[in-house]
Amino acid sequence: MTIYHMINWFFAFSMIGYLLECVVLSFENRRLIVNRGLGHGPFCIIYGFGAMGAYLLLEPLAGNYVKLYLASMLMATFMELFTAAAMIRLFGAFWWDYSKKPLNYRGIICLESSLGWGFLGIFFFRYLDGFVHQLVSYIPMGYEKYVALGLLIFYLADFTYSLRVQMKGSDDDDETPMVGRLKVY
Repeated sequence: MTIYHMINWFFAFSMIGYLLECVVLSFENRRLIVNRGLGHGPFCIIYGFGAMGAYLLLEPLAGNYVKLYLASMLMATFMELFTAAAMIRLFGAFWWDYSKKPLNYRGIICLESSLGWGFLGIFFFRYLDGFVHQLVSYIPMGYEKYVALGLLIFYLADFTYSLRVQMKGSDDDDETPMVGRLKVY
């Protein structure tokens, strides 16, 4: 597996995470939600990092669904805590709100989502990882480098622009990526 394959795999999972977020939040809010990342592109990179972390750290547990479930649940919940802390430090807000869900901690994590992350870990190893590797392998070898570099350049430019907008606290951008500023505790 080349570094370019891994970059494309990472962004494929980031896009799948973006789509998952849009579907779940649209269902929960009973209205279409399509803007779930920091940037304007269709990526929630926390899912790319989650997939990478699962691939690197949890693969030895893939054959034991109980251990895999618990480890996936803990890893993803920790990632939510870490990501929220970083976002609060950078922006004074984070992009999700579990405050109306039972057994939540400051709206940042909740039992319902943590339980879901465990099932997602099993689904990742049972079906999704192989599917995404196969999907990425359809990119011709001569082009995977250009696709990977194009995705990186696009994401870095989008991230830089969006970060500058958020750091300024600008309301000039009609497509602000947050669903709403959330209370920070």
